[in-house]
Parts: sequence; C-alpha cells; structure tokens
Amino acid sequence: MQTPKNSPDKAPEKNAERKKDFSFFYDVVKLLSGNGFVQVFRILLSPVISRLFLPEFFGIRQNFSSIANIFGAISSLRYDQSIMLPKEREKAANQFGVSLFFLFITTPISLITVWLFRDKIADLLNAPKLAPYLWFVPIQVFAIGAFNVFKQWNARKRKFLQLSMAEVTREVVADGMTVGFGLIDLAGGSTMIISRISGQVLSMFTLGLFILKEDGKYIADQLRWKKMKAGMREFKKFPQFNFWAAFLSFLSLYLPGILLSAYFSPTTAGFFSMGQSVLRLPVALIGNSIGQVLFQRGAKSFYEGKFTATVEETFKRLVIFGVFPMLAMMIIGEELFTVAFGSEWAQAGVYSQILSLWTLMIFLAYPLINIPNILGKNEASIILNTFRVVAAVGSLVIGGITGNIYLGLWLFTITGSITLGAFVLWATTASGMPVRTTLKYLLDNLVISAPFLALIILFQRFNPLPERTLTNLKISLPYLGLIFFSILIGIVYYLIALLRDPSIKEALLVIIRKHININKDKSLLD
Repeated sequence: MQTPKNSPDKAPEKNAERKKDFSFFYDVVKLLSGNGFVQVFRILLSPVISRLFLPEFFGIRQNFSSIANIFGAISSLRYDQSIMLPKEREKAANQFGVSLFFLFITTPISLITVWLFRDKIADLLNAPKLAPYLWFVPIQVFAIGAFNVFKQWNARKRKFLQLSMAEVTREVVADGMTVGFGLIDLAGGSTMIISRISGQVLSMFTLGLFILKEDGKYIADQLRWKKMKAGMREFKKFPQFNFWAAFLSFLSLYLPGILLSAYFSPTTAGFFSMGQSVLRLPVALIGNSIGQVLFQRGAKSFYEGKFTATVEETFKRLVIFGVFPMLAMMIIGEELFTVAFGSEWAQAGVYSQILSLWTLMIFLAYPLINIPNILGKNEASIILNTFRVVAAVGSLVIGGITGNIYLGLWLFTITGSITLGAFVLWATTASGMPVRTTLKYLLDNLVISAPFLALIILFQRFNPLPERTLTNLKISLPYLGLIFFSILIGIVYYLIALLRDPSIKEALLVIIRKHININKDKSLLD
C-alpha cells in the first residue's frame, strides 16, 4: 500500500532534508561573513588604490601574482585536496603530513628556478622592473601552499569561521598596506607585491596557529611514514592527474595577464587585472564559499548515496547568485569603472564588459571543480583544462599578433565560456543530474533576469539625468544615476529570487529571529 504524502513516515525524512539544507546554507553564511567583510573592505579601498597607483603597477603585481599563484596552487602536488576525502580522521592527518612534505620539497625548487631564470622571465613579460621581486616568489609559493593545506583541514572539521578570519587577515593586511604605501608616496609595483606577500604570510600563520592549538598534538601523534606512503599510493591520482589539471586550470586563469603584458604592455595587463578583479568579486564572495562547503559535504554525501541531491541544490543556488550580476556588468561595466576608479580606468571597464560571460561561467564552474576528485575521475579535468589553456593561448596570441586587444579578448571570452560550460555540463551529469535539469536552472534564471536587465538597458539608453559632473573627482551624474538604478534593480531581483527558494527563505528567517532574540536578551541584561 502506498504511503500518503503527509504520513508520519515521511515527516522525519522531510525534516532531515530541511535541516540538511539549512545546515548547508548556514555553513555558507559562516564563510560569507568573513568573505563579505573582505569584499566590502576591498570595494571601499579599490577607488583609493586606483587613484594612488598607476595601471602599470597593477600590471607588475599581476605578473608576480600570476607566477606565484600558479606554482603555489600545485606546491603540495595537490595532495592537500585529499585531506577531505578519507572517512578516518587518522588517515586525513597523514594526508596533511604528506601535503606538507611535498611543500617543503617544491619550495626550494621554485627558489632555484628564480635564481636561474628571473631576468629571462622578466624580459619575456616585457616588465624588466619585475626581476628583483621574483626573489619573493618562493616565499609566496610556500605561504599559498601551506594556507591551502591548512584550509582543507579546517574545512574538513567545518571550522569555516576560522577560515573566514584567516581570509579577512590576508585581504585587510594586503590592501591596508597598499593604501598605506600609496599615502606616504611609496606607490609602485614593488610595494603592491610586498603588501600582497605580507597578507598571505600572516593569513597562513593565523590559520596555522588555529590548527596547532586545536589539533597540533593529534596530527603529530598520528603521523607515520609508513601510513603517509600508503596515503601517497591510495591517492596517487592527485599528483598524476589532479596536479596537471590544476596547473592547466590556474594557467588558463592567470596566463591572459602574462600574455597581455608580453604582447602589449604592463599597463594593458593592469587594465585587465583591475577588470578581472572586480568581476571576480562574486566568485570570491559567494562561489568560493559555496565551493568549499560543497567539497566538505559532497565527500560525505557521496558515501551516503546523496551526492546528486547535494550537487543539484548547490548548482541551483549558484545560478541564482551568478547570472544577474554578470549580465548586468555586460551593460554598465564602462560606466561603473569610470565612476568608481576614475576616467583613466574606463578601458578596464570595457574589458570587464567583454569578460563578463567568461566570468559567469567561472562562477558556475569553480565550486564544482572538486567533483572529479570526489568521483575519482581526476583524469577528466586534464582533458577539459587542456582545451581551456589551448583556447586561451590561441585567442590572445591571435589578438597579440594582429595588435587587436579587443579581438583577443572576445575570442578568449567565447572559447573560455564554451570550455567552462562543457565542464559544468560534464560535472553535473557525472554527479547524476540530467542535462535538461542543468539547462532548466540556467534558462529559468535567464528568463527571470531578462526584464530586470531590460530596465537597466532602457535607463542607460534614455537616461533622464542632465549631463553634469559632481565633485572635484568629475563624476558623471548620468553614470552615477545608472549605477544606483542598477543596484536598486539588483536588490529587487535578489529579493524575489531568494524568496522563491524555500530553504534559503527559512534559513534567513531563522537567522533574523535568532538575531532579534539575542538583542532582546541583551536589552533585558541592560
């Protein structure tokens, strides 16, 4: 006999599902609390930094960061990604040790590479001023690699608040020092690099101290060379496949700035760097947080046979958060950059308009990047990322050879969007989601976004505000009005979109009620 939908047997299942959804959202909120502060802090300081530092300096920092970030991400041979996967905590502790073991091997190799090739690298990048600062690359490589190892251990234990604190430390120190150097008339590519390194090193120590205090003794007691070797063999796909997949992925992400510097100038690379950094704010704020929680929960739900549902819920929310802002940037990018950073950065706004679709696909793809690790299909990432790198290099080389930066960026966006879109379809399908479900979520949100985007286009085209500049910064009144109108439209869109999701709606109401109760308790104590 069929069980009625509202029978008592179904109630515990529904309650458990609702609790799981709320818990997922709550973990994301923990990360967003730190990331949100970071991004607001960066938004507030970015207009100051853009007026203190020339685009050329951004290009030099971009070149340095590209090299350090690529090698920092693979410095533990990607064994850091295996920390999350074992059921047993003891095995995870030994994978922690394996990751640090390889980090201490690869860092000296990066130092030797810099010693032998730093001048050639700087000349190749058309940035001779960069050469002396390449000596700092090994420090940054180690700091990034160690931070990634510590991050995975914290994420495994769901210590997302500690992770947020470390990330806040990194960005506050880096951007705060950058502004400080600019205000005392020490603006330059070198001071931007020093600031970035300082922030990364301090965040590494912050996260490391948390682990040392809470789990240092446990990890040290569990480490055995025999078990570490067994872990290397068990997770051998990580250095064999995931290493190269990650290398190619980060290469496709950071190579554009390097190629633009080589073919055009560090100034062009600086425009690209600024445009990319603004576009990636939603990725850094929301995408990274959702991705980190998905990796922790995905590994657990895979063993429980609930992996498909976890991925589907995650993807649905990625689409809700990502589609509207990226498409809006395609419309107002130039005006936004002109108002926020000054007229000399208008070119970066044009670049951001071209790159918006590519960034949307990054936003959707990046949180899913660990799905091949969970499914044990690490080799699939290599194929997809190889296509990404070939497409990115080919696109920008064509732009460089023809001397047409716009042609290069459009080709880069189109080919990058196609390859990232292919990865999204593969990852969701491999997780058990039908292709039609993935496309349905995308199409539904495009349809919902369309009237809101149309209103922004209409305001832009028939802007009712008079041509006038405000303040000594010469801010255009029509541009400013367009941005405020777009923000208002965005708020309305998100209110409607979020309230259509029952689990997010319920979670928000619970958080608001808790906040009200806390304030009531405080008032009673007073």
